Amino acid sequence: MLPLQVEFVGGGPLALAVAFLVGTLFSAVTLHLAALWVLGDEPHQRAVKAAPAPVVVAMLFSQYNGAVMVALSFFTAVAVVRYVYELNLRGAVLLSVFYFSITTIFAFAFGNIFLA
Repeated sequence: MLPLQVEFVGGGPLALAVAFLVGTLFSAVTLHLAALWVLGDEPHQRAVKAAPAPVVVAMLFSQYNGAVMVALSFFTAVAVVRYVYELNLRGAVLLSVFYFSITTIFAFAFGNIFLA
């Protein structure tokens, strides 16, 4: 009997690299949208600098409880946003909340479009 589905990438380093790149691209776009909304006109290079850190933390802790992964990713995002955007703690938390909100909305929307 022939399989109905074929895996082109069977996991391993290539799958991790592609997942990291796609996650970082998605994260950079949503962070830039949040920064535009909260801070006004901001260069997109800052979002590109800050985007990989929460993605790395999410990938490293994805095997644990989802709440732990989200909390650690959020605190990492706050720290990186505070450093890259040169904000105080309150501004960094506000920007990170908008960033995670936009990311969640887009993830549900794209999940419903592409995975349905």
